[in-house]
Amino acid sequence: MTDLKRYRIHYCINGEPASLLISSFEVPGLEQAELEILLHYVREPRAAVDAPWENPIRPSEDSRLEELGVSDIQIEEESH
Repeated sequence: MTDLKRYRIHYCINGEPASLLISSFEVPGLEQAELEILLHYVREPRAAVDAPWENPIRPSEDSRLEELGVSDIQIEEESH
C-alpha cells in the first residue's frame, strides 16, 4: 500500500484503441480512470466536473465521456 505503482488505463475513443499511464498507491477505480481520460482530452478540465451545489439530470463527466466517444475502459497494473 505504500509503493507507488504504475497503471495503464486502456480505452477506446471513437472506436480507436488508446491508453494512458498513471501512477497511484492504489488500483484506480473506474471513476478515477474516467477523470484521468477527461483531463487528458478536455481543454478546460474545471468544466468537466459538476460543482457540488449543482444537481444536473446527467453528470457532466458522463456527458463529456459520451461526447468524446470513450468506451471499454479497462485498468491494469504495469509490469516492471
